[in-house]
Amino acid sequence: MMTGFIYGQTQGLFLRVLLDPSSAKGRVTRKSIIDVYEHYDFLEIWEAIRKKVRDEEVFFIIDNAKTHLSIRRWLRGQGIPLLEIPACLPDLNPIEYVWSLVNDKVDKNYPELYLMKGALDVVKKAIEKSISGCWKPLDPKVFDTLAGTMANRVKVIIKADG
Repeated sequence: MMTGFIYGQTQGLFLRVLLDPSSAKGRVTRKSIIDVYEHYDFLEIWEAIRKKVRDEEVFFIIDNAKTHLSIRRWLRGQGIPLLEIPACLPDLNPIEYVWSLVNDKVDKNYPELYLMKGALDVVKKAIEKSISGCWKPLDPKVFDTLAGTMANRVKVIIKADG
């Protein structure tokens, strides 16, 4: 599993969430997700963002997918204001557009991934490397445009739903 975030014209972290070997099934768990955020000092990054934007309102957009429940609780516990949106509503979640861009770039630049065979850990590593390679060179204007269109997107959704 990968996680990432954006803010304004800036790409935030893009990280792999490791499996939790202490879990019953050895999968990604609440602990492994929060460990990644803590390891990369997300709270310090969050405070730096808040200082940079000063009086502007800053919040973390997260959808209500069941898999995000633990990270939402953790973020709230850290005092981070959340904008919780319905699951599967990409128009209100700018990172979904970014994931789509990254996916398109992976498809274009690494077509061999679909045919790749071998040990699961080798294949996963190749996928992770290709995703990271497509995340880093994204144009900062993409992020600024996404942030700048959020108010209009919210208005359109509200109007459409009555």
